[in-house]
Amino acid sequence: MRKFFLCKWFITIFVCVLIIYMCYENYKTASLQNIKKNNSRTNIFSKSSEKIILSFVVCDSRFNESLNVVKSVLLFTKTPVHFVIFTDENLRHKFNKTLTEWKRLSKNQLDFELQKIHFPEAHREDWMNLFSKCAAQRLFIPKLVPHIDSMIYVDTDTLFLGPVDELWSFFLKFNSSHISAMALEDDNPNVSWYPRFAKHPFYGKYGLNSGVMLMNLTRMRDFGWVDYVTPIMLKWKLYIPWGDQDIINIIFHYHENAVLELSCRYNYRADQCMYGDACTDATSSGVFLLHGSRQAFHNNKQPAFQAIYKAIDEYEVGTDPSRSLLNSIEKYFSKAPSSNCGNLKDAFLRVPIRTLNDLYSVPIR
Repeated sequence: MRKFFLCKWFITIFVCVLIIYMCYENYKTASLQNIKKNNSRTNIFSKSSEKIILSFVVCDSRFNESLNVVKSVLLFTKTPVHFVIFTDENLRHKFNKTLTEWKRLSKNQLDFELQKIHFPEAHREDWMNLFSKCAAQRLFIPKLVPHIDSMIYVDTDTLFLGPVDELWSFFLKFNSSHISAMALEDDNPNVSWYPRFAKHPFYGKYGLNSGVMLMNLTRMRDFGWVDYVTPIMLKWKLYIPWGDQDIINIIFHYHENAVLELSCRYNYRADQCMYGDACTDATSSGVFLLHGSRQAFHNNKQPAFQAIYKAIDEYEVGTDPSRSLLNSIEKYFSKAPSSNCGNLKDAFLRVPIRTLNDLYSVPIR
């Protein structure tokens, strides 16, 4: 009887040891898988970080405007930049021809890929014409480019006045909850559109302007970003005049900790100067990225914005901009009628002058 109990005791111990060993092996396997998964994500980011990745969406009449985005990047940046351009069939050939030539002239600093416009078949027409044509494509980017970890998205009516590296570095400032970074629409309740007119939820007190948007696409995919956008569009489509920007505001209204706020100098619009100086950071440190929303680059209401746009528009890729660009800006500023934005000329020129001094051996001014 004693031997029977001893045998039973040994069998019980053996089974317990076997169960513990199997649990340990399962834990070790799962840990290795998680490490591989995390390493894979780290590698995706490090590979994408070798080149700055910048994206925009363009259809119909904004081809020339979008080329000036590329020009402005090449003017003030020496780091290799990879452009991901979402465009319709009508413009693909024109982009391919022009950017292939610019790639040669820039000694391969510029690289690019052309992506088709692609909306879900359900509600495709709603998406296509939600704001301006194709603009809502940005909402689906996380799913459309699974090979990319992070990118800077900009509207086609934006111009860089400094090296893109500076804006890209904000990805390193993301905490574990951030999936994006954007500037506020305005930080003045008397000027900002959202607290005065919005009939839908929006981010914080003033709302976000989505013309410049840092996107950690890996985190946005984990967040389930694309799954949010269609239900929001269907619920609010009669109340979202700014289309994709309003949808972004609705999402971040409920997830405020997912956004890193950028300074207004990284998304400087006429609202920041037309009523007086409303962006002290730009006044002290200089405008870094100019956003010509509401046709500010093309109408006569904001001559300071037009002066910058015309100078960059006239620049020929591959030529030395160290003197000619600033001379053109000065010329157009001097011809422009007086305006509140024009009175802040130093804020517009501070970053370009400093950047060109850094990039070229000949002192500017």
